[in-house]
Amino acid sequence: MLTDGLLAKLEQAYGLTFSHAVKLRTVTGLQSSGGAMILKRYEGEGMKKRLDALGTALDVVVRSGVEIAPYLKTKDNAAYLSDRGVLWTMQPWLTGRHLSMHDPKERQAAAAALASLHRVPTARQVEKSFYLRVPPLWEKYRHRFDRAQDASLRTSALRDLWRPFAQRARQAVRDLQGPGFMRALERDTRRGALCHRDPAPHNFIWQGGTAALIDFDLAGLDVRAHDLYQLLNHALYLNGHAPGLFQEMVEAYDRTYPLCEDNRRVLDALMSYPSLVIREWYDFGKTGNKKALLPRLEWAALQEEKRYAELKK
Repeated sequence: MLTDGLLAKLEQAYGLTFSHAVKLRTVTGLQSSGGAMILKRYEGEGMKKRLDALGTALDVVVRSGVEIAPYLKTKDNAAYLSDRGVLWTMQPWLTGRHLSMHDPKERQAAAAALASLHRVPTARQVEKSFYLRVPPLWEKYRHRFDRAQDASLRTSALRDLWRPFAQRARQAVRDLQGPGFMRALERDTRRGALCHRDPAPHNFIWQGGTAALIDFDLAGLDVRAHDLYQLLNHALYLNGHAPGLFQEMVEAYDRTYPLCEDNRRVLDALMSYPSLVIREWYDFGKTGNKKALLPRLEWAALQEEKRYAELKK
């Protein structure tokens, strides 16, 4: 809760005065003497070291000329204010609007923004970059597959809409444990590419020709093809499959920072993982809503079949 006492501490820590606060879904918007700001809360002192490392990493990205929303530093040069076991970060509210994945120019700008982020050798300049390390990709996708598999056992009538995708998912998870993935991860980690790891449309701000990334809560040292894959998935989910949809975005990425061969293999493995179908089964496992499952699953299966056909060309 944003109390007068906390506001006073924030003003003291950041050297700002606040005139207005608006509670949003996960953050608080503040009007300050330094402009509009975003205030975010983190529970637990254990987040300190990660926020320190992430704050330094974002500063490196900003100094390289990439447009993002970094953490403001306190007068003590910290990336957060600590108050009674709660950590608070402050970031500038970037002007613009959330990006639309329906517009080809905006989709391509999002891909270019990711490439610009990845091109910066961020972690080389972060003293404790190991706090930015994340679990391997195959663990995440195997977990989601396992949950979807469990959910599919709850309705035999729709099991035929699961079996072919289950086979592809298993193979993709195996591929993600292969040497190509490990080489790509080692190369990207050694170079220090910071990955956003949640490149959803609401985490891009469209600024009339370029896209800026916000909300780096999940950011870490990862295979950069994973960021691009997640962005492609959002485009597929929001638009449905269309010829050239993926190619235009990959080409926009490559124009800024080309993928290496190992990253391309990782991207191919990820693209064969039927995320849209997995997502519907995964959500069904949580809600148990069979009525909503069928139309959503049929649509997801159609898009994944089109994706798979394009991948096999």
